Amino acid sequence: MRRIKLTVFVLMMLGVFSCKQEPRDKEISSDTIESIVSGSEPEPVSDKHKEENVAKVIEMDKNCDQTFDDFFERFAKDSVFQKNRVKYPMKDSYIESLDPTVIKVDSITYKKYIYLDFTRDKEAMKNKYGKYTVETKIIKDSLIHYFWFGYDNGIHVTYKFSLINGCWYLVEILDEST
Repeated sequence: MRRIKLTVFVLMMLGVFSCKQEPRDKEISSDTIESIVSGSEPEPVSDKHKEENVAKVIEMDKNCDQTFDDFFERFAKDSVFQKNRVKYPMKDSYIESLDPTVIKVDSITYKKYIYLDFTRDKEAMKNKYGKYTVETKIIKDSLIHYFWFGYDNGIHVTYKFSLINGCWYLVEILDEST
């Protein structure tokens, strides 16, 4: 009995002390992505990280789509792409109370951004509740508004997209829903 206890104790100690965790060199963190997207430079840990940050920015620029339609198709489906194609901090305006003249304005950061599912927009009128139509309006070559207009439900949301350095970005959400 004593021998079994000693054996179990030794095995537990070996397990605890043999599992030494080596710190890993991270490729990229959410803070690094946020700083790249927001335009501020992070403090690199080494020259290697600095080079990786530059490479990531260049890579994002190379992957810019030619047309808004091509961009939006990917933006609607790909949550990672979508989060990286928002200009932070993003202005988010909405009606806070029952008074439609009072509009509250918030600022959405990279960490607080939540994926917006645009994949079901084409079938939105088939919904039992929350029906809406979609309209895209070109304001100018570098600015497009994407609208949700509710059907007997008060939905009225404008997503504003802007062409920045050859890439489309979501720059503002204006929710005038009642």
